[in-house]
Amino acid sequence: MCMWAKYRVHTRNPHRSVPCKTPVFIPYYYMTDKTLQPSGTALGRMLDLLLTMVADSHSAAELAEVLGTSKRNLYYVIKQMEDYGFVIHHLHRRYLLDPHSPFFQDIARTVDFTQEQAFYMYRLLSEVDNKSNPMAGLLRRKLTRYYHLNEFSPTWRDRLVYNNVQQLQRAVNQRRVVVLHGYSSGHSQTVKDRLVEPFLFLGDKADIRAYEPSSGLNKTFKISRIAEVEVMNDFWQHEDRHRQLFTDMFMFSSEERIPICLRLDLLAHSLMCEEYPHAAELMKPDGRNHWVLTTDVANYVGIGRFILGLYDHVEIVYGDGLKRYLRERLSAMSAMDGPQIGGR
Repeated sequence: MCMWAKYRVHTRNPHRSVPCKTPVFIPYYYMTDKTLQPSGTALGRMLDLLLTMVADSHSAAELAEVLGTSKRNLYYVIKQMEDYGFVIHHLHRRYLLDPHSPFFQDIARTVDFTQEQAFYMYRLLSEVDNKSNPMAGLLRRKLTRYYHLNEFSPTWRDRLVYNNVQQLQRAVNQRRVVVLHGYSSGHSQTVKDRLVEPFLFLGDKADIRAYEPSSGLNKTFKISRIAEVEVMNDFWQHEDRHRQLFTDMFMFSSEERIPICLRLDLLAHSLMCEEYPHAAELMKPDGRNHWVLTTDVANYVGIGRFILGLYDHVEIVYGDGLKRYLRERLSAMSAMDGPQIGGR
Protein backbone atom coordinates (compact mmCIF):
# COMPACT_ATOMS: atom_id res chain seq x y z
CA MET A 1 0.00 0.00 0.00
CA CYS A 2 1.18 3.51 -0.71
CA MET A 3 -0.13 6.99 -0.32
CA TRP A 4 0.41 10.39 -1.87
CA ALA A 5 0.62 13.45 0.29
CA LYS A 6 1.21 17.16 0.00
CA TYR A 7 3.61 18.71 2.49
CA ARG A 8 5.93 21.61 2.86
CA VAL A 9 9.42 20.59 1.84
CA HIS A 10 12.07 21.84 4.23
CA THR A 11 15.27 23.04 2.67
CA ARG A 12 18.73 22.77 4.14
CA ASN A 13 18.04 26.14 5.77
CA PRO A 14 16.00 25.31 8.93
CA HIS A 15 14.33 28.73 8.83
CA ARG A 16 12.99 28.33 5.28
CA SER A 17 10.57 25.94 3.67
CA VAL A 18 8.77 25.90 0.34
CA PRO A 19 5.39 24.50 -0.64
CA CYS A 20 5.54 21.16 -2.42
CA LYS A 21 3.14 21.62 -5.32
CA THR A 22 3.73 18.14 -6.76
CA PRO A 23 2.24 15.15 -4.89
CA VAL A 24 5.08 13.10 -3.46
CA PHE A 25 5.15 9.31 -3.11
CA ILE A 26 5.31 8.25 0.56
CA PRO A 27 5.64 4.54 1.45
CA TYR A 28 2.87 3.28 3.68
CA TYR A 29 5.15 2.33 6.54
CA TYR A 30 6.25 5.98 6.67
CA MET A 31 2.60 6.87 7.24
CA THR A 32 2.08 4.34 10.06
CA ASP A 33 5.42 4.23 11.85
CA LYS A 34 5.34 7.02 14.45
CA THR A 35 9.10 7.42 14.24
CA LEU A 36 8.99 7.85 10.46
CA GLN A 37 5.85 9.88 9.93
CA PRO A 38 6.18 12.39 7.09
CA SER A 39 8.37 15.30 7.98
CA GLY A 40 10.81 17.47 6.16
CA THR A 41 13.51 14.88 6.86
CA ALA A 42 11.49 11.81 5.80
CA LEU A 43 10.14 13.52 2.71
CA GLY A 44 13.58 14.82 1.85
CA ARG A 45 14.98 11.30 2.06
CA MET A 46 12.34 10.01 -0.33
CA LEU A 47 13.15 12.78 -2.79
CA ASP A 48 16.86 12.07 -2.36
CA LEU A 49 16.14 8.41 -3.10
CA LEU A 50 14.32 9.27 -6.31
CA LEU A 51 17.11 11.58 -7.47
CA THR A 52 19.79 9.05 -6.54
CA MET A 53 18.10 6.18 -8.34
CA VAL A 54 17.43 8.16 -11.50
CA ALA A 55 20.97 9.51 -11.74
CA ASP A 56 22.77 6.14 -11.71
CA SER A 57 22.44 2.53 -10.59
CA HIS A 58 23.14 1.75 -6.92
CA SER A 59 23.23 -1.24 -4.62
CA ALA A 60 20.53 -1.92 -2.04
CA ALA A 61 22.93 -1.01 0.76
CA GLU A 62 23.70 2.36 -0.84
CA LEU A 63 20.01 3.16 -1.35
CA ALA A 64 19.10 2.06 2.17
CA GLU A 65 21.70 4.48 3.48
CA VAL A 66 20.18 7.31 1.43
CA LEU A 67 16.74 6.46 2.76
CA GLY A 68 18.01 6.03 6.30
CA THR A 69 16.48 2.60 6.75
CA SER A 70 17.33 -1.10 6.49
CA LYS A 71 17.71 -3.08 3.27
CA ARG A 72 14.57 -5.05 4.20
CA ASN A 73 12.48 -1.89 4.38
CA LEU A 74 14.12 -0.64 1.18
CA TYR A 75 12.83 -3.70 -0.67
CA TYR A 76 9.31 -2.86 0.50
CA VAL A 77 9.74 0.68 -0.80
CA ILE A 78 11.02 -0.52 -4.19
CA LYS A 79 8.11 -2.99 -4.47
CA GLN A 80 5.58 -0.28 -3.65
CA MET A 81 7.19 2.08 -6.15
CA GLU A 82 6.92 -0.55 -8.87
CA ASP A 83 3.29 -1.24 -7.94
CA TYR A 84 2.55 2.44 -8.33
CA GLY A 85 4.08 2.59 -11.81
CA PHE A 86 7.72 3.50 -11.36
CA VAL A 87 9.90 1.59 -13.79
CA ILE A 88 12.91 0.25 -11.89
CA HIS A 89 15.65 -1.66 -13.69
CA HIS A 90 17.42 -4.42 -11.74
CA LEU A 91 21.00 -4.56 -12.99
CA HIS A 92 23.23 -7.14 -11.27
CA ARG A 93 21.85 -6.41 -7.80
CA ARG A 94 21.85 -2.72 -8.53
CA TYR A 95 18.79 -0.55 -9.05
CA LEU A 96 18.16 2.21 -11.59
CA LEU A 97 15.00 4.29 -11.82
CA ASP A 98 13.89 4.94 -15.40
CA PRO A 99 13.56 8.74 -15.92
CA HIS A 100 10.68 8.07 -18.31
CA SER A 101 8.51 6.44 -15.66
CA PRO A 102 4.87 7.64 -15.67
CA PHE A 103 5.47 9.73 -12.53
CA PHE A 104 8.18 11.78 -14.21
CA GLN A 105 6.20 11.99 -17.42
CA ASP A 106 3.27 13.51 -15.51
CA ILE A 107 5.55 16.15 -14.02
CA ALA A 108 7.33 16.77 -17.31
CA ARG A 109 4.11 17.53 -19.17
CA THR A 110 3.87 20.84 -17.34
CA VAL A 111 7.45 21.92 -18.06
CA ASP A 112 8.46 19.70 -20.97
CA PHE A 113 10.02 20.89 -24.20
CA THR A 114 9.33 19.52 -27.63
CA GLN A 115 12.31 17.77 -29.21
CA GLU A 116 12.71 20.72 -31.56
CA GLN A 117 12.83 23.14 -28.61
CA ALA A 118 15.25 20.89 -26.73
CA PHE A 119 17.56 20.65 -29.71
CA TYR A 120 17.44 24.41 -30.27
CA MET A 121 18.45 24.98 -26.63
CA TYR A 122 21.21 22.39 -27.03
CA ARG A 123 22.48 24.20 -30.15
CA LEU A 124 22.56 27.55 -28.30
CA LEU A 125 24.42 25.98 -25.38
CA SER A 126 26.91 24.44 -27.81
CA GLU A 127 28.07 27.92 -28.73
CA VAL A 128 29.05 28.64 -25.10
CA ASP A 129 32.64 27.97 -24.07
CA ASN A 130 32.72 25.22 -21.43
CA LYS A 131 35.77 26.72 -19.76
CA SER A 132 34.11 30.07 -19.18
CA ASN A 133 30.74 28.56 -18.28
CA PRO A 134 30.83 24.92 -17.04
CA MET A 135 27.08 25.05 -16.46
CA ALA A 136 26.54 25.01 -20.24
CA GLY A 137 28.19 21.61 -20.52
CA LEU A 138 26.11 20.24 -17.65
CA LEU A 139 22.88 21.44 -19.26
CA ARG A 140 23.87 19.97 -22.62
CA ARG A 141 24.47 16.58 -21.02
CA LYS A 142 21.10 16.70 -19.26
CA LEU A 143 19.28 17.64 -22.46
CA THR A 144 21.09 14.88 -24.33
CA ARG A 145 20.20 12.24 -21.73
CA TYR A 146 16.57 13.17 -21.19
CA TYR A 147 15.61 13.99 -24.77
CA HIS A 148 17.89 11.41 -26.42
CA LEU A 149 19.55 14.10 -28.51
CA ASN A 150 22.41 11.74 -29.29
CA GLU A 151 19.89 9.93 -31.47
CA PHE A 152 19.40 13.05 -33.59
CA SER A 153 21.32 12.57 -36.78
CA PRO A 154 22.34 15.40 -39.10
CA THR A 155 19.20 14.46 -41.04
CA TRP A 156 17.03 15.74 -38.20
CA ARG A 157 18.98 18.98 -37.99
CA ASP A 158 18.85 19.32 -41.75
CA ARG A 159 15.07 18.96 -41.59
CA LEU A 160 14.83 21.92 -39.21
CA VAL A 161 16.94 24.07 -41.52
CA TYR A 162 15.09 22.75 -44.58
CA ASN A 163 11.73 23.80 -43.15
CA ASN A 164 13.07 27.29 -42.47
CA VAL A 165 14.49 27.54 -45.99
CA GLN A 166 11.14 26.51 -47.45
CA GLN A 167 9.30 29.19 -45.49
CA LEU A 168 11.87 31.83 -46.43
CA GLN A 169 11.68 30.83 -50.08
CA ARG A 170 7.90 31.25 -49.99
CA ALA A 171 8.29 34.67 -48.38
CA VAL A 172 10.82 35.80 -51.00
CA ASN A 173 8.64 34.57 -53.86
CA GLN A 174 5.54 36.25 -52.44
CA ARG A 175 7.44 39.33 -51.24
CA ARG A 176 6.18 38.91 -47.70
CA VAL A 177 7.44 39.91 -44.26
CA VAL A 178 8.61 37.15 -41.89
CA VAL A 179 9.40 36.77 -38.21
CA LEU A 180 12.63 34.93 -37.45
CA HIS A 181 11.66 33.43 -34.11
CA GLY A 182 14.43 32.87 -31.58
CA TYR A 183 17.26 34.12 -33.78
CA SER A 184 20.61 33.64 -32.05
CA SER A 185 22.92 36.50 -32.96
CA GLY A 186 26.62 35.79 -32.61
CA HIS A 187 27.36 39.50 -33.00
CA SER A 188 25.10 40.90 -30.27
CA GLN A 189 25.01 37.71 -28.17
CA THR A 190 21.22 37.86 -27.98
CA VAL A 191 18.34 35.52 -28.79
CA LYS A 192 15.18 37.28 -29.90
CA ASP A 193 12.55 37.50 -32.63
CA ARG A 194 13.42 39.57 -35.70
CA LEU A 195 10.84 41.09 -38.07
CA VAL A 196 12.43 41.33 -41.52
CA GLU A 197 11.84 41.48 -45.27
CA PRO A 198 13.87 38.59 -46.78
CA PHE A 199 14.91 39.04 -50.40
CA LEU A 200 18.12 37.10 -51.21
CA PHE A 201 19.67 33.73 -50.33
CA LEU A 202 23.44 33.54 -49.94
CA GLY A 203 26.02 30.76 -49.66
CA ASP A 204 23.98 27.90 -51.12
CA LYS A 205 21.03 28.97 -48.97
CA ALA A 206 23.02 28.91 -45.75
CA ASP A 207 22.24 32.60 -45.16
CA ILE A 208 19.36 34.92 -45.94
CA ARG A 209 19.72 38.59 -46.78
CA ALA A 210 16.91 40.70 -45.35
CA TYR A 211 15.96 44.27 -44.57
CA GLU A 212 15.14 44.94 -40.92
CA PRO A 213 12.73 47.90 -40.57
CA SER A 214 13.43 48.40 -36.85
CA SER A 215 17.12 49.13 -37.48
CA GLY A 216 16.79 50.44 -41.03
CA LEU A 217 19.60 48.11 -42.12
CA ASN A 218 20.09 45.25 -44.53
CA LYS A 219 21.48 42.28 -42.63
CA THR A 220 22.63 38.73 -43.28
CA PHE A 221 21.07 36.05 -41.07
CA LYS A 222 22.37 32.51 -40.68
CA ILE A 223 19.45 30.17 -41.30
CA SER A 224 20.87 27.53 -38.94
CA ARG A 225 20.44 30.01 -36.07
CA ILE A 226 16.71 30.50 -36.65
CA ALA A 227 14.40 28.51 -34.37
CA GLU A 228 11.36 28.98 -36.62
CA VAL A 229 10.30 31.11 -39.57
CA GLU A 230 6.79 32.57 -39.55
CA VAL A 231 5.53 34.04 -42.82
CA MET A 232 3.26 37.01 -42.18
CA ASN A 233 0.35 38.27 -44.28
CA ASP A 234 2.05 41.64 -44.71
CA PHE A 235 3.92 42.43 -47.92
CA TRP A 236 7.26 44.23 -48.25
CA GLN A 237 7.03 47.95 -47.49
CA HIS A 238 10.69 48.92 -48.04
CA GLU A 239 11.76 47.27 -51.27
CA ASP A 240 13.52 50.45 -52.36
CA ARG A 241 15.89 50.01 -49.40
CA HIS A 242 16.84 46.42 -50.18
CA ARG A 243 20.54 46.20 -51.03
CA GLN A 244 22.22 43.28 -52.75
CA LEU A 245 25.30 41.95 -51.00
CA PHE A 246 28.55 41.94 -52.95
CA THR A 247 31.06 39.17 -52.15
CA ASP A 248 34.62 39.66 -53.39
CA MET A 249 37.19 37.08 -54.48
CA PHE A 250 38.46 36.86 -50.88
CA MET A 251 34.95 35.89 -49.69
CA PHE A 252 34.36 39.13 -47.79
CA SER A 253 30.94 40.73 -48.25
CA SER A 254 29.60 44.27 -48.22
CA GLU A 255 26.95 46.44 -49.81
CA GLU A 256 29.75 48.61 -51.21
CA ARG A 257 32.28 47.87 -53.92
CA ILE A 258 35.77 49.34 -53.59
CA PRO A 259 37.77 49.45 -56.86
CA ILE A 260 41.49 48.61 -56.77
CA CYS A 261 44.23 47.96 -59.31
CA LEU A 262 47.45 46.06 -58.62
CA ARG A 263 50.55 45.15 -60.62
CA LEU A 264 51.93 41.72 -59.74
CA ASP A 265 55.20 40.04 -60.63
CA LEU A 266 55.53 36.34 -61.51
CA LEU A 267 55.59 35.08 -57.91
CA ALA A 268 52.61 37.20 -56.79
CA HIS A 269 50.69 36.26 -59.95
CA SER A 270 51.29 32.53 -59.40
CA LEU A 271 50.29 32.62 -55.74
CA MET A 272 47.23 34.74 -56.45
CA CYS A 273 46.00 32.27 -59.08
CA GLU A 274 46.68 29.30 -56.80
CA GLU A 275 44.90 30.74 -53.78
CA TYR A 276 42.14 32.57 -55.65
CA PRO A 277 41.56 30.87 -59.04
CA HIS A 278 38.87 33.37 -60.00
CA ALA A 279 41.56 36.09 -60.10
CA ALA A 280 43.04 34.62 -63.28
CA GLU A 281 40.03 35.88 -65.24
CA LEU A 282 40.60 39.41 -63.92
CA MET A 283 44.32 39.77 -64.73
CA LYS A 284 45.93 41.01 -67.94
CA PRO A 285 49.60 40.70 -68.98
CA ASP A 286 51.66 43.88 -68.54
CA GLY A 287 55.11 43.42 -69.98
CA ARG A 288 57.35 40.47 -69.26
CA ASN A 289 56.44 38.49 -66.14
CA HIS A 290 53.99 41.09 -64.85
CA TRP A 291 50.21 41.22 -64.71
CA VAL A 292 47.65 43.87 -63.78
CA LEU A 293 44.71 42.92 -61.56
CA THR A 294 41.67 45.20 -61.68
CA THR A 295 38.78 44.27 -59.43
CA ASP A 296 36.39 45.38 -56.69
CA VAL A 297 36.71 44.35 -53.06
CA ALA A 298 34.27 44.49 -50.14
CA ASN A 299 36.99 45.70 -47.77
CA TYR A 300 40.77 45.78 -47.53
CA VAL A 301 41.23 42.82 -45.19
CA GLY A 302 41.61 40.05 -47.76
CA ILE A 303 43.71 41.93 -50.31
CA GLY A 304 45.68 43.58 -47.50
CA ARG A 305 46.76 40.20 -46.12
CA PHE A 306 47.90 39.11 -49.56
CA ILE A 307 49.95 42.25 -50.17
CA LEU A 308 51.55 42.25 -46.72
CA GLY A 309 52.71 38.68 -47.32
CA LEU A 310 54.30 39.67 -50.65
CA TYR A 311 55.01 43.34 -50.05
CA ASP A 312 57.96 43.58 -52.46
CA HIS A 313 56.16 41.69 -55.25
CA VAL A 314 53.05 43.87 -55.52
CA GLU A 315 52.58 47.47 -56.65
CA ILE A 316 49.36 49.38 -56.02
CA VAL A 317 48.44 51.14 -59.26
CA TYR A 318 45.44 52.88 -57.69
CA GLY A 319 43.46 52.63 -54.52
CA ASP A 320 44.21 55.44 -52.06
CA GLY A 321 42.11 53.78 -49.36
CA LEU A 322 44.12 50.59 -49.71
CA LYS A 323 47.38 52.54 -49.37
CA ARG A 324 46.14 54.16 -46.14
CA TYR A 325 45.01 50.79 -44.82
CA LEU A 326 48.42 49.25 -45.45
CA ARG A 327 50.24 52.18 -43.83
CA GLU A 328 48.07 51.80 -40.75
CA ARG A 329 48.69 48.05 -40.62
CA LEU A 330 52.43 48.51 -41.06
CA SER A 331 52.48 51.19 -38.39
CA ALA A 332 50.66 48.85 -36.02
CA MET A 333 53.02 46.00 -36.81
CA SER A 334 55.97 48.44 -36.70
CA ALA A 335 58.36 45.79 -37.89
CA MET A 336 58.86 45.92 -41.62
CA ASP A 337 59.33 48.15 -44.63
CA GLY A 338 56.14 48.97 -46.46
CA PRO A 339 55.06 47.54 -49.80
CA GLN A 340 55.48 49.54 -52.97
CA ILE A 341 52.45 51.78 -52.60
CA GLY A 342 53.52 54.53 -54.92
CA GLY A 343 51.67 55.11 -58.19
CA ARG A 344 53.13 54.22 -61.52
